[in-house]
Amino acid sequence: MGRLAHRTRSSADLYLVRIMDDAPSEAARAREEIDAIRRRVINVVGHAFRTPVTTLCGMAETLAHTDDAATRAALAEGVIRNARLVERLLDQLLLAADVSTVLPVGDATDVDVEAATRAAWDCLDTCNPMVVDAPGITARVRPAALEHILLLVLDNADKYGDGDVVVKATTSHPWSAIEIESTGAIPSDEEMAEAFELFYRGEHAVMRTAGIGVGLPVARKLAEIEGGNVTLFRRGDAVVARIELPA
Repeated sequence: MGRLAHRTRSSADLYLVRIMDDAPSEAARAREEIDAIRRRVINVVGHAFRTPVTTLCGMAETLAHTDDAATRAALAEGVIRNARLVERLLDQLLLAADVSTVLPVGDATDVDVEAATRAAWDCLDTCNPMVVDAPGITARVRPAALEHILLLVLDNADKYGDGDVVVKATTSHPWSAIEIESTGAIPSDEEMAEAFELFYRGEHAVMRTAGIGVGLPVARKLAEIEGGNVTLFRRGDAVVARIELPA
């Protein structure tokens, strides 16, 4: 009996030794993963802010040294546009970090989808065409939330598509569905699967334009707060973002 107990204690001791031996390697792997995430976030965010901030600095310096009225007006418009871009990027980061102070406020009401879509599109710095088919469709949400969701999803479609952005809305109780379709390079299966991961940017996105990889994740987050969802899927040679919100 004594010999068996001794053998049992020895086995337990050996097990503890193995756990202690494994602990440093597990901790090292965790540190490596955290460092990789930190580098990715800093790299993505740094690149996203560099362009508008550099542009703002250049415009402000030129604005301070020119007396031509037309030039000053054009520069002022550019300063406002880039400042709003920086503001939107900051809001997206704060929303991604669950900072509640930047969440839309107010009560849910019946919001006209077509009007909200056109208002969001007007906020984008784009010359591309958009087609809207949403006659009389409403969603019962906070107006600022709907416009923000649409702004993020439309911006994604505009940046990464190659043709017209087509928006079609329908109602089927209890949902109002808004589908935003764009053609162009089709993301890979991996890119589609990771599209709603914070700070993830697929190869096509990285090659196409600057960004921080929070647009679709934040759009989904806002939609969920309003009682809905955002999904992404392929339809032929197009990518469709589907926004579902209470009707």
